[in-house]
Amino acid sequence: MGRIAVPGADGLPRSADVVVIGGGIIGTATASFASRAGFDVVVLERRDGLGTLTTAASLECFRAQFDEAENISMMQESIAVFEDFASFVGVPDCCINLHQQGYLFLTAEDSGADAMSRRVEHQRCHGLTDVVLLDGPQTRHNFPFVGPNVVAATYRERDGWLSAHELTQGFAQGSSALFCLRTAASGIRLDAQGVAAVETARGVVSTRCVVVAAGPYSKAALSWVGLDVPLRLLRRQRVVLTNLPEVPPDAPMTIDQDTGAHWRPAAGGAALGWALPEEPGEPMETVPAEWTFSSVALEGVSRLVPFWAQVGDSLARDSVLLSAGQYTCTPDHKPVIGPCGSVPGLYANTGYSGHRIMASAGGARRLADLIADPSADPENPFRSERFLQQGWSACAESLVL
Repeated sequence: MGRIAVPGADGLPRSADVVVIGGGIIGTATASFASRAGFDVVVLERRDGLGTLTTAASLECFRAQFDEAENISMMQESIAVFEDFASFVGVPDCCINLHQQGYLFLTAEDSGADAMSRRVEHQRCHGLTDVVLLDGPQTRHNFPFVGPNVVAATYRERDGWLSAHELTQGFAQGSSALFCLRTAASGIRLDAQGVAAVETARGVVSTRCVVVAAGPYSKAALSWVGLDVPLRLLRRQRVVLTNLPEVPPDAPMTIDQDTGAHWRPAAGGAALGWALPEEPGEPMETVPAEWTFSSVALEGVSRLVPFWAQVGDSLARDSVLLSAGQYTCTPDHKPVIGPCGSVPGLYANTGYSGHRIMASAGGARRLADLIADPSADPENPFRSERFLQQGWSACAESLVL
């Protein structure tokens, strides 16, 4: 059973097989899989609780409908863990509030329909055989809330959402790791062999293996040893609208593929999001949301789902709950998982570009395998070296989500 505590005067271990920097969903999942592999793991979390920064701001959704074979495989692996999570972590009463109501992608463009057809064919070739391609009439028959301008859709029933808090706590409780709260890492010590220790205000933990899984603070942590990985932080806002009988409680996560506006049932109403253009920013402990985002998001989701226009006309202020977090993004929107550069013993598990919840289990398992054997996957598609190989840099690469 994982131990979650604020270390006392003598509470910080002097050494560990693996030290994980960051106690969000990726850090706790990493600790879970590393401890299952037999490693003595310590997690350092700067805040008062696990999963209280970007994890808490998530829309908490998961899907296997991706374009890349490596992402399809990783998400399928994660979803299989979610479906049997209590057994997986060995905590019988652990409930992550799994809702497999599907992901529905909609388009009103003929070009979008063509792209959907090609994508579904590609997905099926890579093992995602349960994705359904629908034309406009079929979409409206299956999902009556969809508007008349929709010409095509894709749907996968096993996609959905869950409780990110319960998932994070479950990974922690089901591990043998020590989770040290209010314990910010402040440096990584190196010697002739590579990684030697992690520094904190509470003391130093000696180790030959450090995993940077610090979300928005990952770039800074990697810079302690002179590494410049092209990670950018983008604000992402969400709004939860409560007490809305217009929202079908059995609806799937519904996405306007043409614009990116999306929503899902939540709290007797719905949670809405939209990845609007943002300038990259610096890490923030508290990410501000804009009050106007609720009306902007409503306008976005109403384009293909007409009932949202009526909701906006009668919305009460006290039923609007706004929040925001930061995506840690890479240029190709895929995470960095594995050994880092020329520093023996340093690993990264970060840069999920908004997909950290849904990829948490699959990404952590891959990372744990690479800790056990850094040469286990020589074709690792998530290796940090891919940026150098493709000539990317943190300064020159433009990011389009």
